[in-house]
Amino acid sequence: MTRLAIVNKDTCKPQDCSQECVKYCPINRTGKDCIVIPDDGKFAHISEVLCNGCGICVKKCPFEAIRIINLPEDLDSQITHRYGPNQFKLHRLPVPKKGRIVGLVGQNGAGKSTSLNILAGQFKPNFGEFEKEPTWDEVISHYKGNELQNFFRPLAEGNFKVAYKPQNVEKLPLIAKGKVKDLILKIDERGVAEEVKKDFSLDKIWDRTLDKLSGGELQRLAIAATFVRKADAYFFDEPSSFLDIKERMKVSNLIRELVDEETVVIVVEHDLAILDYLSDSVHLYYGEAGAYGVVTFPMSVREGINAFLDGYIPSENMRFRPTPITFQKTQLSNRDDERYNPLISYGYLMKDYGSFKVEADKGDLYQGDIVGILGANGIGKSTFAEMIAGNLEPTEMDGEIKLNRPRIYFDDEDEEDEEDLVLEISYKPQYLEELTNSTQTIEQALMAANPSILASSFFKTELLNPFGLEHLMKREISTLSGGELQRVAIALCLAKEADLYVIDEPSAYISAEDRVVVAKSIRRLINHRKAAGIVIEHDMMLQAYISDRIIHFDGEPGVYGRATKPLSVQEGMNSFLKEQNITFRADKQTGRPRVNKLNSKLDKEQKSSGNYYMMR
Repeated sequence: MTRLAIVNKDTCKPQDCSQECVKYCPINRTGKDCIVIPDDGKFAHISEVLCNGCGICVKKCPFEAIRIINLPEDLDSQITHRYGPNQFKLHRLPVPKKGRIVGLVGQNGAGKSTSLNILAGQFKPNFGEFEKEPTWDEVISHYKGNELQNFFRPLAEGNFKVAYKPQNVEKLPLIAKGKVKDLILKIDERGVAEEVKKDFSLDKIWDRTLDKLSGGELQRLAIAATFVRKADAYFFDEPSSFLDIKERMKVSNLIRELVDEETVVIVVEHDLAILDYLSDSVHLYYGEAGAYGVVTFPMSVREGINAFLDGYIPSENMRFRPTPITFQKTQLSNRDDERYNPLISYGYLMKDYGSFKVEADKGDLYQGDIVGILGANGIGKSTFAEMIAGNLEPTEMDGEIKLNRPRIYFDDEDEEDEEDLVLEISYKPQYLEELTNSTQTIEQALMAANPSILASSFFKTELLNPFGLEHLMKREISTLSGGELQRVAIALCLAKEADLYVIDEPSAYISAEDRVVVAKSIRRLINHRKAAGIVIEHDMMLQAYISDRIIHFDGEPGVYGRATKPLSVQEGMNSFLKEQNITFRADKQTGRPRVNKLNSKLDKEQKSSGNYYMMR
C-alpha cells in the first residue's frame, strides 16, 4: 500500500495555529521528523515514507488542511507527474490517436487539465521526481515501446504544433483586446475566417469588442480561434459550457471536421450526451480532487460512459462511486391530494423590453414536482425564472404566483407539520457575481441561509458531504474556484426552507461526476421538503435524470420567446428536440439518453414516426 499525504497550501497556516500536526504526530514523538514546518513557515511538510497513516494530524489540524490517502501499490510505478512535496499526483496519461477524437471525462481536480498541459508540451512530466525537470530524451525513453513515445518525439523536436482551447473562456477579454474580427483575422492560419464567421454564428458579433461578449459568445469565439489554427493536434477543454443544445451539436459537428489521418483531437467534456456523440474513444479520470488522479486505459465510448455511470471500472476492478446512476422514467404521484391539487399556481406572464419580449403560459406545480426548462440561449428562460422568483416585475400578468394550500412536510423527528399560506421561494441565479465578491466563509453563509442546517444529520448527509463542502467550511467564498462556487450557490439555495426552488444552470463549471451528485441532491431535498422545483439546464442527460415534467421555450433568440405550460417529459422533450432536428434514444444498459447520429437509420426512423425522444 502506497501512502499519499496532501497538504492544502491555501488553508495550511502554521503561523495562525499551535502546529498541532507537529506536536501530536506519534512519529515525531519518537524523535523522527515526519511532520515539519520549514523555515519559510508557509505550510507543513509531511514525509510519506515515515507516515504510518494514523490520521491524528488530520483530526488535530484546526484548518482541515491535511489528507492522508492510501493507494494501491501498483499505481506507484505509473506516476506521470507530481507538482511537489505533499501536492497533487497524476497517474498515467490519455493516449492520443490520429484520425480519432479522444474524450476525457471525470471529476474536477483529477488531472484532466494537467494531462492536456503535458500533451501540449507546456511542461514535461516528471514521473514523481519533482526536484528536477527531466530532459525530453528521458521522457521519450520512459515511454519506449508505448504509443506516447511516438507522440512526444516530434513534440520534443519542435515538429508538432498544438492548438489549445482553454477551459476558462471568460478570461479571454483579459488576454486579448480589440474586436472579434481582429482576433480571428490575426490568427487565421488556415484561411477559413469567412467560413468560421458563418459556421460559429460570429456574424452578429463580428465588430463587437471582446469585453462586450456573453459567456456563450466567448465560448464560440474561443473554439473558432482554435479552429482557424493550423496544427497537428487540437485540444478542446469543455467546449459545451455556456452553449445551448443546438449550439453544442453544431460545435461538435464542426470539431469532427478537423479529424483526418494525420490529426489528433482531444476533448474534455462533462456533458455526457455530447461526449458520447463526439468521441471515438474515452478515458475516465478517478481519484480524489486535488490529491491524486488516475487515468484509465482507453475504452469504447459506450463502455466508458456506462462504466462512469455504474461507478465501477471492470478492467481495473475499481469502484469509485458507491451506487450506480440509472435513468428510470419518473412520474408524479397519482394521489388526488398531490397529483390533482397543485401546491403552487402561476398565471400568464409577459415581460416586454422593447427589443425583446417573453411570454409564458399559466401553469401548476405539485409537491415533489421538478420541472425542467429547455430552450435556446437568449430566448427568455432566465427572465421567466426571475419573474417566478419575484425578482423581476412582469410587464403584464394574469393572476398571481401563489401557494394554493399549506405545504405538508416532515421535520427531523418525522412529525407531520403544516406551514402558513405564504409562498416561500429560494432562487439560484445563473450568474454568481454577488457570491464571487463575498467575504463570508461557507459556514457563515450557510448559517445565514438556515441557522439549523449544520446541526441536521439529513442535510449533512444529503447536501454538505455529497457537495464536498465539509472540508471547505472555513474557506472564504471569494477564494473558491468556479466549480466550488457553483456547488456553494446550489447548497445555499437548497439550505433555505422554501415551497419552490428555482435553480438556473446548476451544471455550469462542474464535472460530470458532480452533476450527478447535484441532480440527486436537488431531487432528494425537494422531495424531503415536500416542495416543488424549476431547473433551467442545457445538459440533456441531467434534465432527463432530474425532471418530472418539461417547459419548452421556442421563438427567436434575442427577439421573442414563448414558454409552454409544464408538459410531460416525453411531450416536452419531443417538442424541443423536433425544433432542434435532433433525436435521442435510450441506452439499453443504463437507460441514459443518447444522441443519434444525424441521418443515421435510427435518426430517420424516429423522425418519421415523430418520436424525437424515444426512452424506455
